[in-house]
Amino acid sequence: RRRGPAWWSSRPRRRTGTPGPLGLRLRGVRFDYGGEAVLDGVDLTVRPGETVALVGASGAGKSTCAHLLARYWDPADGAVELLPPEPGRPLDLRDLAEDDLRSAVSVVGQEAPLFHGTLAENLRLGAPDATAGELSEVARICGVRAIADALPDGLDTPVGERGATLSGGQRARVALARGLLGGPRVLVLDETTAHLDHRGDAELAEALTAHSATRATLLIAHRPATVRRADRIAVLEGGRIVEEGTWDELIGADGPLARLFTREGSTATA
Repeated sequence: RRRGPAWWSSRPRRRTGTPGPLGLRLRGVRFDYGGEAVLDGVDLTVRPGETVALVGASGAGKSTCAHLLARYWDPADGAVELLPPEPGRPLDLRDLAEDDLRSAVSVVGQEAPLFHGTLAENLRLGAPDATAGELSEVARICGVRAIADALPDGLDTPVGERGATLSGGQRARVALARGLLGGPRVLVLDETTAHLDHRGDAELAEALTAHSATRATLLIAHRPATVRRADRIAVLEGGRIVEEGTWDELIGADGPLARLFTREGSTATA
């Protein structure tokens, strides 16, 4: 199985084409870490302008899906694809130049690393050419401006090694702002708001609506209040998507989603 950046030059490369909306698709994806398959035929599509929540028990393979979309690994079988507008043909991630993939797809994890440098420098990691106006706007909508206003030098304040001077919730806001700064057409959030309280989670959910009309968003989360905001929910179980629908459709159906949140004792906090 191909792993890591050393494989980027191993196939002919395609471009993502003219600017425009992109969807994403996992098509028959199978993946394992050298043993039993973690993903065993996953089929999932997220259309432009749609937010899909991917849920499942711990160890179900949710973060593995995110890692495949970041192309940390490639699937053993099947394909991870970007879907351009019709009649364009799907773009297999393995066929894309790394710069094209990084500019189109932003994956923000729960522990997105911060580095020794200023707040502004950390924000610019994914989009070094962003203008001051773009930086200021994304800082505002993600609540980073309020963090900066409380620091001695604002956005020019050093954050310490691994963001040691910031709380977990503040680091989550910075990570999301960094992920949004480049204007990705596909956004993958892997438990990004897990360190936030419910108010902070709701505030970042509102921030995500900015420029989301054409963006495809895959939201990996376990908090019911986060999951229920999605346009559609996909439940991952046994290596496959076993149920899809809206919160209201699935929570009352006594199916996998209802059983998952009942088992975790989470429905009371929804």
